[in-house]
Amino acid sequence: MTTTVDRIAEEAERSSSTLAATDPANPVPTCPGWTALGLLAHVTEVHEFWGQLLATGARSDEDAEAVEAAKVPLPKEAGAVEALLHRRRAATAGLLEQLTARDDAEPVWTWFSADQSVGFVRRMQLHEATMHRVDAELTAGKPLSPIEADVAADGVGHVIEVMHAGAFDWIPEWATVEPLATLTLTPTDAGQPVEVEISRWSGTRPRDGEPFSALVARLRRADADASSLPHATASADAVALYLWLWGRGEPVEVTGDAVAVEHVEALVAQGIH
Repeated sequence: MTTTVDRIAEEAERSSSTLAATDPANPVPTCPGWTALGLLAHVTEVHEFWGQLLATGARSDEDAEAVEAAKVPLPKEAGAVEALLHRRRAATAGLLEQLTARDDAEPVWTWFSADQSVGFVRRMQLHEATMHRVDAELTAGKPLSPIEADVAADGVGHVIEVMHAGAFDWIPEWATVEPLATLTLTPTDAGQPVEVEISRWSGTRPRDGEPFSALVARLRRADADASSLPHATASADAVALYLWLWGRGEPVEVTGDAVAVEHVEALVAQGIH
């Protein structure tokens, strides 16, 4: 059986081999401002950080900051591809060694307050490795390698449960949150429907008096009465939904109340930060 660790290893190696054969200056179409070389450096830094974080048993913000402060700068000049490839392989090996040695329930610091566990790191690294492999292939102008349906189905949930929901941790005290619409994401081939609530947080920034607003999303809460909110549905195979939600795929048709459809499309266009 292919494990999550196996999949991370495969995706990281596929990314690296693709980027090694690509002009380092090629822009990454899904990450504005990035180049092929920068993407390779990013994957390397991510694996080094999480491998070291697990190895040191970091449990607090201070622990994580210490890991970040101790990192060795990566070469990023045009001739640095070979050095980066070597660093990336070592970084991935270190990360996978730590993930293999640890149970999902083991506590560790993460940036997501709702889940401070090794299981979070394992899941996050699977989807990050998959999406950056997609980025690498798009940068190289290559067709996308297949994504397994079960990975995609889990990734649909991960986008909402973690990538969007994590934004609630950073909503400032001066902001208000207004529910706008609900969305049902329906994978037609794998996984269960995901019920989503889309909201807007907004307010006036104290530092400059400027108004600010952004869309956020999370799983629809069981205790929330959403009957008065406009509703939309997005149905497609799990891979199509996965890539679309991460901003890497073709648009998925969204049906339902026009207001809800508008909010869904704006959320996806806003991207994942």
